[in-house]
Amino acid sequence: MSKRKLTQLVTEKHVEGWDDPRMLTVSGLRRRGYTAASIREFCRRIGVTKQDNIVEMASLESCIRDDLNENAPRAMAVLDPLKVVIENLPAGHSEIVTMPNHPGKPEMGTREVPFSREIWNRSRRFP
Repeated sequence: MSKRKLTQLVTEKHVEGWDDPRMLTVSGLRRRGYTAASIREFCRRIGVTKQDNIVEMASLESCIRDDLNENAPRAMAVLDPLKVVIENLPAGHSEIVTMPNHPGKPEMGTREVPFSREIWNRSRRFP
C-alpha cells in the first residue's frame, strides 16, 4: 500500500493514527503483536530493490510464525468448553501432570496441569 493511501486513511480518520494496528506501518505491526525480530527477518528475506514488486502477506506471517515458534512459551485455553468424562478412570481420581512450556526448549520451564476423570475439551468437531 502506498504512503499516499496510508496518509489518506489517517487524514480522513478511518484509522486512529499511524500506529493503528490495522495500518501496515512498523508501529502498527508492533501494536498488532509482531516482534521486532520477525519484522527484521521479513526485511532480510525480501531484500532491497529499486524495482516495484508485490510481496505476499504470507511471507510476513511466516516470519512471525517462525519467530514465535522459536521463542514463545506454549499454553492452552478452551474458549468454548465441553465437559468430557473419562469412564475408565475411577471416580475421585486426580493427578497433576507436568507439561513443558516449550516442547523443544526445556530451559523455558514447566507448568503443572490438573488431570482428573472430568476434563473440559474443545467442543468443535473435526471431520
